[in-house]
Amino acid sequence: MRKITILLIGALIIASAVLIAGCITPHDENQTNNTKIKAPVLTVSVEKQTSNIYANDKIQFILPSNPTTGYNWEITSSDGLTVEEHYAQRENSENLDGAGGAQTYIISAEKAGTYTFTAVYKRSWEDNAPLYTFTQTIVVNDIDGHTASPDPIMIVRFDGNVNPSVGDNVEIITAGNPTTGYEWKVSSKSDVRLVKENYIVDEHEEGMVGVGGTYKWYVTAEKAGTYTFGAEYKRSWEEGTANSFFFNLTFI
Repeated sequence: MRKITILLIGALIIASAVLIAGCITPHDENQTNNTKIKAPVLTVSVEKQTSNIYANDKIQFILPSNPTTGYNWEITSSDGLTVEEHYAQRENSENLDGAGGAQTYIISAEKAGTYTFTAVYKRSWEDNAPLYTFTQTIVVNDIDGHTASPDPIMIVRFDGNVNPSVGDNVEIITAGNPTTGYEWKVSSKSDVRLVKENYIVDEHEEGMVGVGGTYKWYVTAEKAGTYTFGAEYKRSWEEGTANSFFFNLTFI
C-alpha cells in the first residue's frame, strides 16, 4: 500500500511538472523582432558608412526642408569646419506647388579635433524658437599620409520629425550582409534606449546564397536631450571594425 502511495505521488509530481512546462514560453532570441511598437516619427538612413573620419574627409547630412512654408535651415555653429550646402526638390515634383525637398550639408575639417555643427529650421521673420534644431558632434582623426576622397565618406539622411518628443520612436536603417561574417552591432557609445532591432534580407530567388539585407533599429529616449547612436560592422572572431557610423539624435 505504501509503495502504491509513493508511486501515485511521484506520478502527480511529474504530471504537474509537464503541465507547468507547457505553460512557459521558451526563450526566443527573435521574440523582440515580432513585438509591435509605436510607429516611428523619424527615419534615419545611413546610406554610406566609414571606419574613421580624418582631416579633409567629407561627411554628408541630408535634412527634410520645405522653403515654400517660409521655413529654412540656418547654420548657427560650425567653428573650424568647412561647410558646403545646397537645397534640392524631391524628384518628379517640379510642377507641384508646395512640394518640399532636402537640405544637404557636406562637412569637413582641415585638422584633427572635436567639432560641433548646429543648424536651426525657422522662419527668418519670426522670433519664436526654431521648429527643429539639428546638432552633430564630429570627431576628426589625424593620420600621416592620408589622402581625402573628393566624395563624402559617410552619408546620413534624416526623414521626418528631426526633433522627436520623449517617448517617440526613431527608426535607423543601414545595409549589411551577415553571410560574409560581418554583422552590425550597436556600439557601446550609444546612449539612447534600444526598443527593437531586426534584420530583413533582400528579396531574392529561391536558392540564391550570399544575399544581403537591411538592419533596422528602433530607439527612443526617456528624457529630453541630445543622444548618440552608433553601430560597428565587424566579425565576432576578429579584432577591429570594417565600418562604423555615429550621429546625434535630439529629443525634446
